[in-house]
Amino acid sequence: MRSVVAYPGNMEHAQQIARALHDEGWLTDFVTTFVWRPDGAAAALLARLPERLATRARRELSRRAMTQAPAHLVRAHPKWEVARSIALKARGGPRLVDAVWDRMIHHFDATVAGAYVAGADTVHAFEYSARETFVRAGAEGVVRVLHLASLASRSFEEILAREKAMWKELESPHDSYFARKFPRRQARRDEEIARADIIVANSRLTARSHIAAGADAAKVMVAQLGAPPPIAAPHPRDGDGPLVAVWAGSFSLGKGAHYMLEAWRNLNAGRAARLDVYGNVALPQRARALATDTVAFRGWTPRAALFEAFRRADVLVFPSLSDGYGMVVAEAMAQGLPAIVSDMAGAADLVDADNGLIVPAADPRALTDALRWCLDNRDRLRAMRHGALAAARRRQWSDFRGDLMTGLRARLADRALTN
Repeated sequence: MRSVVAYPGNMEHAQQIARALHDEGWLTDFVTTFVWRPDGAAAALLARLPERLATRARRELSRRAMTQAPAHLVRAHPKWEVARSIALKARGGPRLVDAVWDRMIHHFDATVAGAYVAGADTVHAFEYSARETFVRAGAEGVVRVLHLASLASRSFEEILAREKAMWKELESPHDSYFARKFPRRQARRDEEIARADIIVANSRLTARSHIAAGADAAKVMVAQLGAPPPIAAPHPRDGDGPLVAVWAGSFSLGKGAHYMLEAWRNLNAGRAARLDVYGNVALPQRARALATDTVAFRGWTPRAALFEAFRRADVLVFPSLSDGYGMVVAEAMAQGLPAIVSDMAGAADLVDADNGLIVPAADPRALTDALRWCLDNRDRLRAMRHGALAAARRRQWSDFRGDLMTGLRARLADRALTN
């Protein structure tokens, strides 16, 4: 079996797919955009820069390293990803960044279709970057496997409209631009889903969302994502200091950041609680005005430092309005950190009474109550640290890879019997 994986980035999910196929002896190519190699041309160029600038650049570029896909099978096409990164760094504005990103996706898809599909038996691609690849694969008789990492786009668009109607602070002057783009982009997604022979969802919630939106349930299988290796034992945490809640990832509308700020204000815990936000702040400035002085925006943080923050915190808060999974939940639990997770995140499947709390999405009162429970039950919250580690141990990346390959073998066998 000759299999190609195409993803225009280095997301852990995509790398683990490549590793699963490689372990089976199936992987022929992992096609991506920019890849950081310590011995590559980019590293040689950085060596000519002043040390301070070079160190900072290496730290950022190291996020694009490949740790799971075998290096000799990685095919990089970096031109448009470099252009997108330049647009981001130059603060070209949301419209320019979006236009470059869209051009990158279309170029990447066309490159995969033209150079990698012929001769393969299966091609694995991700939503929105698979249309041309799947057209070519259909003509070549190659099995098309579509991986879905997010909930259905139409439902998310409805959520955005609902939230902005209720929270005028969330409106942006760029909303009309993105609204004009949506129908064409949705049509592309719909075509990819229709052309796919096998659809792999990253959680049960993702599967339900897309089936409700019209995906053929007979094509859909679920391979729930995994956690990184867990630490041996929870980090000691006493109850004398303030409750430390952690947010990790984009602080944005879609992640429920405005509800987080409302809930935190309603908690009114003063110096008895602190919220540390790690990640890009994507809320408009007028919406951020809800933050109190016990909310600390710490920006992007290297993975090792973020995991250390998890180990020293009391609870992760992940009140997403729409999330196919939410890898930070699994990552936090692997560091022994309990979690408050919304019911609109696929990672809620990891949460039980031993390791966290599940709250309804878009419900600031429920979120406030969950935070207050943590504040009032520090001993029980500390006990949940063991439950968090147990949950991470039960769902490792090796479990994801095993489920993925079991499902793929069964689906491919069924196709062989019916064709």
